[in-house]
Amino acid sequence: MSLPTGATVSDAASELLRLHPAIAGDKSRLMIAVNEEYQEHDYSLRENDEVAFIPPVSGGALP
Repeated sequence: MSLPTGATVSDAASELLRLHPAIAGDKSRLMIAVNEEYQEHDYSLRENDEVAFIPPVSGGALP
């Protein structure tokens, strides 16, 4: 995925949803890891970062 300089994790999530509209949903609910570490949506990306999008899952009990 190509993003402009200064793009954030949120920008990457928006681009993912634009490219793949079948993944309908709220990008704020996605967990995102950059270089194998979870990051906040305002985290600034750098060239060659590896970004993983983890969708929300259901199940289990809430405390």
